Amino acid sequence: MVTKSRVKAPGPAEDAIAERISELILDAVTHTLSERSPEPGRRYLSAFSGGFTDEQRATELMVTLILVRWLSAARDEVGGDLVEAVLTWIEQELGKRCALRARYTSGPLVDEDSAAQIIRYREGLGPDFLPSMVWQLAAVVALHGDGDPRWLAERVGRSS
Repeated sequence: MVTKSRVKAPGPAEDAIAERISELILDAVTHTLSERSPEPGRRYLSAFSGGFTDEQRATELMVTLILVRWLSAARDEVGGDLVEAVLTWIEQELGKRCALRARYTSGPLVDEDSAAQIIRYREGLGPDFLPSMVWQLAAVVALHGDGDPRWLAERVGRSS
């Protein structure tokens, strides 16, 4: 027997979780830029990857959606083809392997249709799925925001 489940509208608890995730993402971008290392993205976000419970998967989806929204906002702000410049920055600053991984999740920098396709690479990228998008955000900030994460925060409607 199939039962209907009611979809609960987001409330204060979900808003607080989204706010905390946004803070973690901004911290990860900030530290990626200052350390010129892929490790902050991993350190801050890998714990959200590959969960087994419904709650863990829901949290990973929330993180993914926030990252996609932020990458899309950066794309809309900057305009033009960002992907190759972003991947070049990642390769030069974080390494070739990171750039190769980030290519799989660069869809939001292209267009909305491409953004929807990145989820298919979640399993293959494993714990680097979410960090690969942080690396791209760091690259966009370095290339178009004078390396200042406040540039990104302003574009995604956050105050710093």
